[in-house]
Amino acid sequence: MRLTGEQFDLELLQEKHTDSLFEVASEPSNWTYMTRKMHNKHDMKLIVEEALKLHQQGDTMPFIVKRKRDGAIVGSTRLYDISPRRKTAEIGSTYYSESVRSTGVNTECKYLLLTYAFETLGVVRVQFKTDEQNKAARKAIQKLGAFEEGILRNERKLPDGRVRNAAVYSIIKEEWPEVKAKLTERIEFKKKGHE
Repeated sequence: MRLTGEQFDLELLQEKHTDSLFEVASEPSNWTYMTRKMHNKHDMKLIVEEALKLHQQGDTMPFIVKRKRDGAIVGSTRLYDISPRRKTAEIGSTYYSESVRSTGVNTECKYLLLTYAFETLGVVRVQFKTDEQNKAARKAIQKLGAFEEGILRNERKLPDGRVRNAAVYSIIKEEWPEVKAKLTERIEFKKKGHE
């Protein structure tokens, strides 16, 4: 399965992507706020295997992010906690190569995932959660047009022993048309070479 964008495509994760993702994910800045750590290729192999297992169970759609101009894998993102019964999903587990940050990659990838969630899966709500301390992720989520719902205190214990609070955001189906229009404008603006 492929979700096609202007500058980036999302393709379902496969085991063969492990080495390329390791190269992207080996940048330490990708793991500062993640709920698990990646120290070596074996860790990445386990992360990919877990994502594929969750995909087989129908709960998760893990994607690689592929740059269209050269076919390079430049990141990963997921649509997960997909509930056909509740008509909800969550977007997260996202990381990008430093080489594509500030290029519009996040806007385009989230646009593709949100479009798929609302217009194909028919969800009524898409949720985002991030570490309360992760200012960059919080700003990026807000720029998507997501509504900040609050903070989940002591949401989970992290591999380094720290207990994190999670900032929770959402976009609901009634907001999607306006959010979609604004994201489309931002993608077009980036496409024309603007910041």
